This record gives sequence, C-alpha cells and structure tokens, in this order.
Amino acid sequence: MPFVNVQHMAGVFTPEQQRSLIADITEAYVRIGGEGIRPNVTVVINEVADGSWGSGGRIKTLASVQADRARRLS
Repeated sequence: MPFVNVQHMAGVFTPEQQRSLIADITEAYVRIGGEGIRPNVTVVINEVADGSWGSGGRIKTLASVQADRARRLS
C-alpha cells in the first residue's frame, strides 16, 4: 500500500493545485502498478507554517518562495 507524504510551506499551492498533486501522484503509481493499486494509494499533504521551513541553513518564508517563483517564471 503506497503512502506518499508531501510537505510544503502553507500557502505556496492553492487547494486546486494540491488536488492536482494528489491526482498526479496517484496516477504515477497506477501507471507503474496497474489500475488495481489505485484504491490503495494514499497521498497526504502537510503544510508547514510560514517561517518554519529552512533550506541550506536559511529560513524560507512564503514571500521568499513567491519571489523565487516570480523570478523563475519571468
């Protein structure tokens, strides 16, 4: 029974984007394991509070993530 735990900062993804992540992760397992695995794929999204996420020893905030996203998309 696959169990996937996704963690990301609160507010980074909309509820619709989170639903899409769950569907896409499930579909990846179904592609590999066959349709019969679908009912057994569990995906949980945990949102980490703003300012409680660090990378490379630096605190990430929602504002910094949004600024990074804007730079990538420009």
